[in-house]
Amino acid sequence: MMLISAQVNIEAAHFTPIGDEDDTRRQIHGHSYLVRAWVQAEPGVEDLDRLREDLFSAALPLDHALLNEVEGLAGPSMEAIADFVAQRLAPLWPGLRKVSVARPTLGYEVVRELA
Repeated sequence: MMLISAQVNIEAAHFTPIGDEDDTRRQIHGHSYLVRAWVQAEPGVEDLDRLREDLFSAALPLDHALLNEVEGLAGPSMEAIADFVAQRLAPLWPGLRKVSVARPTLGYEVVRELA
């Protein structure tokens, strides 16, 4: 067995209702996210194109959306994005092992590891 992966880029806006009234995080602003999934698979058995297509479909409700208003998203955070995508992708890929969400321009990344 080995891990195969695919990644997609999404653009999304959000606001964070924390901090003082003048805290810029309270204003609507956007980010570029890199979403990646890892699936445990037999070499040559799984289709990387299909994994990328399924990952794109799982992340599509978030692309160019206001994250605070996406139904089913626990909150406007990278962790919530990873969980949202994992929940949508897991039924299609039983070997799903990890979903990560990164903001490459800042060097941030969160990884949700699955059983």
